[in-house]
Amino acid sequence: MRQNPDDSILALFFAKHLARREDSRAEGIAALARLSTHPDIAGDADQSWRMALVWIGPPAAAQVPLFDAFLKVHPDDQEIRDQLNKGRQQNASGGASGWQQDPLVARGLKALEKNDHAAAEEAFAARLKIKADDADALGGLGVVRQQQNRLPEAEQLLTRATRQPGGARWKAALENVQLWTSLQQARDLQAKGQTSQAQALLAQAQRQNPDNIDVRLTLADVQVQAGQLDAAQAGYRQVLATQRGNPQAIRGLINVLAQRGQADEALRLLDTLSPGEQAKLGDSGRFKALRSTQVARLAEQRGDVRAAQAALKDAVKNDPDNVWTRFDLARLYLKTDEAPKARALIDELLKAQPNDIDALYTGALLSVEMGQWQDAQTTFARIPVDQRTPDMKALADEITMTVQINLAIGIARRGQRQEALALLDRLQPVASGSPERQLTLANAYIDAGEPARGRDMARAAIAQAPAPSADLMLQYAGLLLAGGDDVQVNAILRNVQGQPMSAQTRKRFDDLLYRYRIRQADLLREGGDLAGAYDTLAPALAQRPDDIQAVSAFARMYTANGDSARAFELYKPLLQRPSATRRNTEVLPEIVLPGQGGMVIADGQRHDTPRY
Repeated sequence: MRQNPDDSILALFFAKHLARREDSRAEGIAALARLSTHPDIAGDADQSWRMALVWIGPPAAAQVPLFDAFLKVHPDDQEIRDQLNKGRQQNASGGASGWQQDPLVARGLKALEKNDHAAAEEAFAARLKIKADDADALGGLGVVRQQQNRLPEAEQLLTRATRQPGGARWKAALENVQLWTSLQQARDLQAKGQTSQAQALLAQAQRQNPDNIDVRLTLADVQVQAGQLDAAQAGYRQVLATQRGNPQAIRGLINVLAQRGQADEALRLLDTLSPGEQAKLGDSGRFKALRSTQVARLAEQRGDVRAAQAALKDAVKNDPDNVWTRFDLARLYLKTDEAPKARALIDELLKAQPNDIDALYTGALLSVEMGQWQDAQTTFARIPVDQRTPDMKALADEITMTVQINLAIGIARRGQRQEALALLDRLQPVASGSPERQLTLANAYIDAGEPARGRDMARAAIAQAPAPSADLMLQYAGLLLAGGDDVQVNAILRNVQGQPMSAQTRKRFDDLLYRYRIRQADLLREGGDLAGAYDTLAPALAQRPDDIQAVSAFARMYTANGDSARAFELYKPLLQRPSATRRNTEVLPEIVLPGQGGMVIADGQRHDTPRY
């Protein structure tokens, strides 16, 4: 407290501690009364102030001023007023015939103050064997169960306590347990992916507890999972407006800003935090890592992948056990054709924590990013089914489906078309529950030589979605682009570009726009408009100057202009990359350079073709 005199949250914690102890209760109550005027913690302090008075019971003469002070602020609190009046009556009669607390209950309450749950439970249970409807024994045991996180039992005991004569003092404790029960139920629903039900439960809790910070934070967390980023951002900002420096709200807001591509604002938010507020986010290493991840996102947004890598290296150094920071860095290594570094980064963590669920999950995700679907399936098999989150289950389905689709397409390319289609048909039940998977399967039918069936399935998937998301429409546009429907692709890109997007959706948008520009540049080149083709391709080249697709399109322009040597010089560095052989040889037929004795490019070399 001396080191952080302005830390209201720490002051509130200390005041609660004082109020729980009999020898310092009056001091704690006075502190809670003062803190109830602080805007950032008013609701919590006020509730704790009242609870401390309830614990006193009918006050002795020396305690009456504590009740008078509360009733000046809350004149309509009849339960506290009745408690005060009962104390005054007992004091007026000298206590001779007044209320006497049962010694077992007194022992239990004293043990509860000392956080001795075993002794408190023993005393309350002993009293209930003598008098099964003792309100204070029921209420005290209910509080013990609450602190043991046995909320259903706590609610049952406190409900019974409030129904007994003199049990009104336990009403606030009951309401507190009911609130925490609702929050736990909402979190359980969130873990199952049932975000609509979780939001309905939290909305009811918020109506009953409009100023409760925990309700607002839990609701915002659920809204993030549901993709309602605007609502979640508003919720986190409301919390920070009343409780500046709340670590959960700061982390939540930074996550939302990052998903919306606003890393610059996230960085500004972190830089405005005081040292005390920074400390609440974790030790100095974790705070530095959190800041570095925002620097990395900002660098990636401006296309500086190397700077983003450097920032994420710092983040991993400062917080080496954060699997998601490692995954972000691994993903960037893939962008610079450093797949071994990417794999080593995740494998290093899996070696240290072979059964860590998140480490296994990121290992599978990395395999997916690398197109190693069989490896992803093998890794996923190590994650127990009952410990998989909804996102993990969705990815497992996607992996299973992709492995089968790849098998089917391979069979089709070997000429076994009917067998391939039969395999794809068996995947329809897996795809039926998800428009995204239906589009993936539709694309597979097109690749297997059934374009009409694939397009029909894709249109049906979009039609069945009541309000297609931006991500779903972009996936559909990717299928249309493969089918040559450039007009509709252009319309979807224009419609989606102004919508809020998550980081994943933004990546899908950027990838589609990139491929669309290359396609348009090729069409203009084929039509003889080389200047227009270059103008169209220029943004794609600027966006990804080392990517094979853009550079290949650029090389084709030089070939069309009769400058095969320049085309070769552009393409040669790409072929010399260690990881590029398979990808680049797939593009080779597009880079056959006419002229100069039939010269072609293959494996980074120039060869003369025989003349016939």
